Formats: sequence, structure tokens, C-alpha cells
Amino acid sequence: MKTCPNCGAKMEADVNFCTSCGTDIRNIPLDGAQNVEPESVVSEPSQPERRTYRAAQNAENQASQALGKVSEAVKNFDKENLWKWFVTSWKTPSADQQGEKWYGIAVLLLEMILFAWSMSAGIKKIVYTSIPMNLPSFAQEKINSFIHGLGFDIFFLVLIMGAGVIAGSYLAHKFVYNEAPQIFEYINKIVQLSNVNIFVVLILAFLCFTNLKSAAMPITLLMLLASILYVIAAAFTIREDYAGNKDYFYGVILYLVIVAIAIAVAYMIFKGQLISQVQQAFNVDISKYFNFGTGNQQF
Repeated sequence: MKTCPNCGAKMEADVNFCTSCGTDIRNIPLDGAQNVEPESVVSEPSQPERRTYRAAQNAENQASQALGKVSEAVKNFDKENLWKWFVTSWKTPSADQQGEKWYGIAVLLLEMILFAWSMSAGIKKIVYTSIPMNLPSFAQEKINSFIHGLGFDIFFLVLIMGAGVIAGSYLAHKFVYNEAPQIFEYINKIVQLSNVNIFVVLILAFLCFTNLKSAAMPITLLMLLASILYVIAAAFTIREDYAGNKDYFYGVILYLVIVAIAIAVAYMIFKGQLISQVQQAFNVDISKYFNFGTGNQQF
């Protein structure tokens, strides 16, 4: 039914004009429909929108979980156990002790970073103390950029050689005993045996930061000492208390071959990087100084 707004007469829904007063009631709503609001239509999200939403939710959950793990690790960090691991390794390096799997990796990286940083700082000090006059800013920027890149190259060189020692010892152990030990525990054993290198690297850093130029011989000897201790520790880790399928002596030979290959690869990479950086920074070709045994020597 419709109600005429002029005279109030009631008419059927299909009537367009009031039969009493003639008012146009075509746009007049039906009785009871005035207060009815149209329902809002909620469209379903499209497939791409659902995927984007799920991806955002997953990323948020993963970030929250990662932050939670970091917070939990910080709360559960046992500095007393780490210190005990250090002290035991200094007193009895070959003692059987348990530690977190990240101990060895963290100590090795710390030693490598400290060594590379101190060497680059010492080289920078030598460069600036050897130049009697003040350099223009663009020359200082070139030198700083070169030394920064050299520090990274030194770290990369030490990293490759260190990884080669670990890989050689690990593969030699697998060759002798026909079994693959847990890699992080194996690294912990190597670092535990060579943990005295922490003091060696600290002394190296002190000499590099203070007087690298006049302490060249002590620094060289300390570098050799640290390298020898690390190589011996990795060789010692190969041997177990039980007999293997192969003789331990051949395992050591395999280990030394792998270490030699790693050193050669590290040297070639370092040489290429050094030549390239010197060429870019100072437009000087130093490749001839690396051509050993090619008949360039003058007598």
C-alpha cells in the first residue's frame, strides 16, 4: 500500500496518481519501507588481495618469531658457561667439554675481524706518517677507500684460509673413519685446541695499532705462531680414540693437501683484488711484483 503525502489516502502499490487528490505518488515508497535502510554490500576480497594479506601476515609472524628467538637467546645467554669453556680450553685444550654450537664460529670470526681491522688500521697509520706534507682531501679519500677495501680483502683472505683448514680437517676425518661428525661440534674442538690464539691476536692488534712499522718482525712471528697453532689444532682434531678404516697418517696428508689448495686459492684471489684496487685508486700497475720466477729479476 501507498499513502498519499497530500491527503493521506491509501492506494495500491501499482497506482501512480492519488485517486482522491491527483497527487503524483510514483516515487512514494510503500508503507513500512521508509525506515528500512538498504543493507551494505560487503564484497569478497579477490584472490590476489587474499594472497597479499596472507603474505603480510606470514612476514609479520616470522618477524615476531625471529625477534622472540633473539630475545630468548639474550635472556638464556650463559656467560659463565662460555667463560668456563675458555678457561678449560686454556688449561687443558684437549679436554672433553660441551659448549654451545656457536662458540667456535663466533670466536673464529671475532679473531679474523680483529686481525683484519687492526692490520688495515696499522697500514693506514704507516701511510699517513710516511707522508711529510698534508694531502688534499681527494687524495685522502682515495687512500681511505683503498685501505678500507684492503681491510676487507685481508679479512676475506684469512676467512678462506681458515675455512680451508676446517674443511681439510673435516674431510680427512671422514676419510679416515668413514663418518661425518657434527660440523659445529667439530669446529668447537678445533677452536678449543687453538683458543690460546685469542691472546696472540690481541697482542697482534696492539702492535698494529701502536707501532706496526717498527714491529714488523714481531708481528710476522706472531702471525706465523697463530697460523701454526691453528693448523696443528685442526690436524690433532682428525684423530679419534678408536681405530679408523684408514691410517691416520694418510688422513693428515690429505688434510695438508687441502690446506695448501685453500692457501693457493686465497692468495690468487687476494692478489687479483689488490692489483685491481691499486689500479683503480692510484692508476698504478703492480702486477709485475707478483710475477715470481718469470725471469724479471735483475742481477
